[in-house]
Amino acid sequence: MFAQWISWAAREGFRKARREPLITLGSASLDVPEFQATILSQLGEQRLLPAIEVDISSSASHAKALDADAQGELQGIHRRVGATILFESTGVATDRAAHLPEIRFALGEPNLDVTSIDNAASALEKRAFFIRKVDTDGFRIGHKPTLKKVVGDRRAALDEAEVAKAGRTAVKQEFDNGRVVPLYTFPTEGSDVPDSPKLTIVVLAPENEWEPAGAIRNTLSEWSRQRGTTSRLYPAALVWVVRKPGRALQEKAEAWLAWKRVTEDLGSGVLGADFEQSERGEVMRQIKESEEALHDEVWASYR
Repeated sequence: MFAQWISWAAREGFRKARREPLITLGSASLDVPEFQATILSQLGEQRLLPAIEVDISSSASHAKALDADAQGELQGIHRRVGATILFESTGVATDRAAHLPEIRFALGEPNLDVTSIDNAASALEKRAFFIRKVDTDGFRIGHKPTLKKVVGDRRAALDEAEVAKAGRTAVKQEFDNGRVVPLYTFPTEGSDVPDSPKLTIVVLAPENEWEPAGAIRNTLSEWSRQRGTTSRLYPAALVWVVRKPGRALQEKAEAWLAWKRVTEDLGSGVLGADFEQSERGEVMRQIKESEEALHDEVWASYR
């Protein structure tokens, strides 16, 4: 294994013009299948392969995505941090963790600020599916997925109609809350909006987004002039409220629904005992925060 490590580290150092010492924990070529096989054989835990590929080594890994814009001394910093966490937190000692002082010592260079290492470790843990935070400054990688991965899986399996319904419900709740003027939500045609001298707020469904030169502008112009086949007497009383372009509201709805599904699965025992107690304690906080983020996004999205 050591001979392989020297060979690949020397080649990568030359190809990428890296000036770090020849052998560091971060220089491990975890993207090479032969080296992966050797490492897993030494560790005696073949189940770590998905964790290594998803979070650290593959071209679509979380570390690779975080390293996309890194340059100079920070080139590949998240991959190097991930590799260090792997070696420092695995092995015969099952309660081990890679703590920040150990990661700094393993990767520190004269021109590299140690706070960059700390930031990279924190960013990777927030994005990763198999790396967990341990105590205040420790990190551990394992074969059991974190709740973030389960949430991602539940989010990918959501039905579009369910997401749309959640978005509509949040919009209606927010505009209904404490209103003092007439409100009409989600009209499908101009005749759905009454012709009244009272100031009236009309909220379009989340599926409609505002485009200054798009069809929605012409539609609202027509609905302002006409109510069905008759001309409006009070077009100036209407205030049209339309969602801005983008997927922000949909993404917030997806996140809330995904956390809701995870909560239900944990409660019913579907997810088993694969998650630590600290992670389970985070679920209710995440549910609350994701729901608040969805309702906040209503006000951020509508104009």
